[in-house]
Amino acid sequence: MISPTCIDFPELVRQTYPLMVVCHCNAVNDREIRAEILAGALDAEGVAERCDAGTRCGSCRPIVEALLAEHGVTIRRTTVAA
Repeated sequence: MISPTCIDFPELVRQTYPLMVVCHCNAVNDREIRAEILAGALDAEGVAERCDAGTRCGSCRPIVEALLAEHGVTIRRTTVAA
């Protein structure tokens, strides 16, 4: 049964039981992307380097970025004093 909150809040990317193909160009699913995030991918470019998701047409990038945000991946920018 699908939780109604997933329908009401489309910005949440829920873990699916069947694989959800995120990148159709390179046949990369959500579990592969989640595994790369857990292995250390810090941004969409990092995910792309590791599993090729988003390296062709780029239409999957928003989902890749949503999966990164779901895992709490944020990059803190630091400034170095001159």
